[in-house]
Amino acid sequence: MDSDFHPAIACILTGDLEGLRTLLTVSPDLAAARSTCGHPTLLQMVACEAAKLSDPVGAAAILIDAGAPMAEPLVAAASVDAREVLQLLLDRGAAIDASRWTPLEEALYWRHLELADFLVARGAKPNSLRAVAGLGSTSELEGFFADGELQTQAGPIRSPFPDTVPQGRENEPQDILNNAFVTAVNTGRRQTAALLLDRGAQLNAKPPGFHWRGTALHAAVWHGDAEMVRWLIDGGADPSIQDDLVGADATGWATHHGHPELLVLLQS
Repeated sequence: MDSDFHPAIACILTGDLEGLRTLLTVSPDLAAARSTCGHPTLLQMVACEAAKLSDPVGAAAILIDAGAPMAEPLVAAASVDAREVLQLLLDRGAAIDASRWTPLEEALYWRHLELADFLVARGAKPNSLRAVAGLGSTSELEGFFADGELQTQAGPIRSPFPDTVPQGRENEPQDILNNAFVTAVNTGRRQTAALLLDRGAQLNAKPPGFHWRGTALHAAVWHGDAEMVRWLIDGGADPSIQDDLVGADATGWATHHGHPELLVLLQS
């Protein structure tokens, strides 16, 4: 972050909450100020680095009291499963579904499944096909189809990496269906994934919306989900397909992510 933030960062890192409070008393605009590099705000830094801090909740509370915006940090907390910080933000009034890319979708994207359940319990609404697929809710998934056709409310495709969704494809029905299928696989929801295949999802597609720019098989291998990998392979998934990020096939992903137990399955 910019140098103006460094004294406050030092207080946060060392757990000097009184020092942080004093700095914000002298420079109250610092709580809402945006950095031109690194984390955009101090509260977002606390959310993202919570696991490394001695008292992230205390630091977050001081920043919120000083007027720090909460929307972006709420999503950031979901990305790293910073549950206590996220809960504080919600308790202080952060809107759970206000952003275009919600904390629930962020938690599902990174496979924080217990956190996703917590967010639903706090009132988060799965308002897209991908969110319902990630939660594994087959009954709610059916609500996005009518007479076998995908409804417009199933999309659009959104992502924490907007550059992965080419302009004009966010509302393409086949892409929306494929994106939801990969989301189901990414979160280990085999029943939902099977239902989406029955509805027309393409097994070997590389849909927009994912930073790895690969197939469902890439996602299953990344997480070391052997049962899902076997199911996909048995269904016809092609392990030789390369992702569009680094140009690696499923075997390369198994090696890189430390899942040697998957190599025999993939090579067979």
